[in-house]
Amino acid sequence: MVRVEHRVLERFARDVVVGLGAPAATAERVAESLVAADLRGHTSHGVLRLPLYAEMVEADRLDPTATPAVEREDEATATVDGRDAFGQIVGPEATALATAKSLDRGVAAVGVRDATHLGRIGEWAERATEEGVAFAAFVNVQGGAQTVAPPGSADRKLATNPVAFGVPTFGALDFPLVLDVATSQVAHGKIRELAHADEPLPDDWTVTASGDPETDARAFEDGEGALLPLGGRTAGYKGFGLAVVAELFAGIAGDAVVAGQRSHEWADNAALFVALDPTRFTTEAGVRDRVTALADHLRSADYSPSVPAGAAADGDDALLPGEAEYRTAAERREAGIPLPDRVADSLRELAVSRGLGDRVPDAFAE
Repeated sequence: MVRVEHRVLERFARDVVVGLGAPAATAERVAESLVAADLRGHTSHGVLRLPLYAEMVEADRLDPTATPAVEREDEATATVDGRDAFGQIVGPEATALATAKSLDRGVAAVGVRDATHLGRIGEWAERATEEGVAFAAFVNVQGGAQTVAPPGSADRKLATNPVAFGVPTFGALDFPLVLDVATSQVAHGKIRELAHADEPLPDDWTVTASGDPETDARAFEDGEGALLPLGGRTAGYKGFGLAVVAELFAGIAGDAVVAGQRSHEWADNAALFVALDPTRFTTEAGVRDRVTALADHLRSADYSPSVPAGAAADGDDALLPGEAEYRTAAERREAGIPLPDRVADSLRELAVSRGLGDRVPDAFAE
């Protein structure tokens, strides 16, 4: 494990994205977004993605010079064509549109397609809440990156189709309430993360045709087994249902394809972003009062070591949505961002292959 100061990592990521052919402004935005994910503890959506982006550029599935375009627009809706640009520049465009329209009209909806990889969807929820707007997102992969099986099957038929929600707290908390989850047991990026770390997969993440789990992360990446829908073997129909809704919401709003119309290996996100101005329904003080009351109520629970919070929980007490990311970012701004050795190695190799060996952080040195 290596540890890198976040500003150093951001400069390195920017240089690599420029090396992939992106203009400086695009590279700055992509690097900022990736490192923001690393800061918040989501290594799966951080700089780990850079080698994949390089592969997508080489395969002509990502255009590093492209910018998104607004295709259709009225007072409360719009459709954004990502034009195969970096998702980290498509996401802000769509979020800004939805936010501005909701502040003007009360509620707004923006569809997105051909956005390659939109990154950590929670980032767009955070941006909306910074403007005092509530936010919801439903994302598909336009038939790509199918890794999730329906309940009762081990066939890969859906992507991990994340959903995200954001609620502004207007100062009631030090952070916005942001929930960003895959509709599978875990985001596919978490498996990539464990493959880089050479660590096994938990038994309740995956399934094979025999009904047994696939615990080898690299074997999973080679096509063995499938992810279970959120809820796993007991209640996977719930996650499956959410995935189906996200698939169709994104496909319809983005005027994009859905699984069954196309199948390919790459990430190519479509999405529906919905924004709502809460002050059309209550006051900022009303939101603060409700958030404070609910947070106090939940934190007053008797948390016992005898009652597990879950293997993926951060500590023994339940944290509010967005709280873990807030705490982790504060710690990592001071102590640096930890990255598995394999991630550091892959980033160093990518930089050297692009003639950027002199830009590799000292922490990545062999």
